[in-house]
Amino acid sequence: MLLLESMIALTTLTLIGLLLLKLSINILSPRQWTLHQTLADAYMSFERSLAERAPFEDIESANSLWPLFPLTATQVVEIGRLPDARPINATITRTRMEDTVNFPQGNTAVNPSAMRVWKAQSVLTYEIGDRTYAKSRTVLRSQ
Repeated sequence: MLLLESMIALTTLTLIGLLLLKLSINILSPRQWTLHQTLADAYMSFERSLAERAPFEDIESANSLWPLFPLTATQVVEIGRLPDARPINATITRTRMEDTVNFPQGNTAVNPSAMRVWKAQSVLTYEIGDRTYAKSRTVLRSQ
């Protein structure tokens, strides 16, 4: 009888343990998603400030971080680390687009102030589980 009671008690404790383990895993999953979203937003803030502070000559140069559309520059970046020091990597893709009325394409009738306008676009893609997420930032620069 003692053996039967011990087996019932151990079975009950094992089931309770497995249930608590499943509940803790269900709680951690949304936290991982929130962590990745927060890190991606922080990296995109950095990317936006990089595009806003870059000298205009660097944006227009041939070896710019933002190549002229349809070309793109792709780079794997570390956007953060998990608590166990594992890196969280993402892919950043950059390109720039010139406004159609910029000189020399435009003329003084459509662009009397001779302004040059560029769109610097950055797209960050990363994976959480089996799903791929993307965030983009576009910065307009004019001179």
